[in-house]
Amino acid sequence: MGEWVFGWEEFGEVKMNIKELLKVGIEKGTFPNRVYKFREFNEFTYKIILDSELYFASPKKFNDPFDCNLSYREEYSIDEIDEVYKNLENTKYTKEQLHSMYGSTSDKFVKSFMKLNEQLISSSGILSLSKSNNNITMWSHYARNHTGLVFELHVNEDFDFFTGYSIVNYRKDYEKLSYTKDDETELYNSFITKYTDWKYEEEIRIIDFYKNGAKKFNKNVLKTIYFGYKSDETNIKKIIQLCQLNGFKHVQFKKAKLIPGKFALDFDEINKNDYLES
Repeated sequence: MGEWVFGWEEFGEVKMNIKELLKVGIEKGTFPNRVYKFREFNEFTYKIILDSELYFASPKKFNDPFDCNLSYREEYSIDEIDEVYKNLENTKYTKEQLHSMYGSTSDKFVKSFMKLNEQLISSSGILSLSKSNNNITMWSHYARNHTGLVFELHVNEDFDFFTGYSIVNYRKDYEKLSYTKDDETELYNSFITKYTDWKYEEEIRIIDFYKNGAKKFNKNVLKTIYFGYKSDETNIKKIIQLCQLNGFKHVQFKKAKLIPGKFALDFDEINKNDYLES
């Protein structure tokens, strides 16, 4: 089971809302406060600064066919189906009406809930971040071969934005999910479980079950921008000037360098005044 602010076992039965749980997790060090977004230089990256927005992608657009697409059980007993409808029964629909709407046989039940699940996935959005800013492979894959940049974001500056904070689990295999369990719980398990080969990403996901697309963040969230070892001076200058003109004067800037004798990166601070026109 992954770590998620909807159900941390360590807090027992204490009733706290999601934002408060996230705050406690950050304070206790359960979750890293500093998270990183790898980007290449393009118009979408400039919009992060221009509009103070980050993009929550639809899971349907991810490059891994298993990502957010784990298998569900294919067969269910009549008793299991009946129990699902019993739990869903409310003042609007009776158990009998639910049987009629979604089916009483295993085949009809699976088809109906598969369709509902697809609707949930299509409406969801995920912001993919990382625990690390100096992973060489991440710079290669997600910052255009070290020519791009990395945004350092601080969670404690906007808990509302980071409410769906989740740490991805990496596994060699997994148990099939079940339509008899809570929809969002099973969907969440699908969203935070990836094959072990992706472990190098050290991914943190911000999950919004109800919306994908751009979402605004507090400007104080962005603290530092790291430029790649191969970043072009023209692109560096453009980013620094955009920050200066769009409410990000507080942001620090650093540039990657290779550490002699090691397969590792370090960062030198940049004097932004060297890039600002007088």
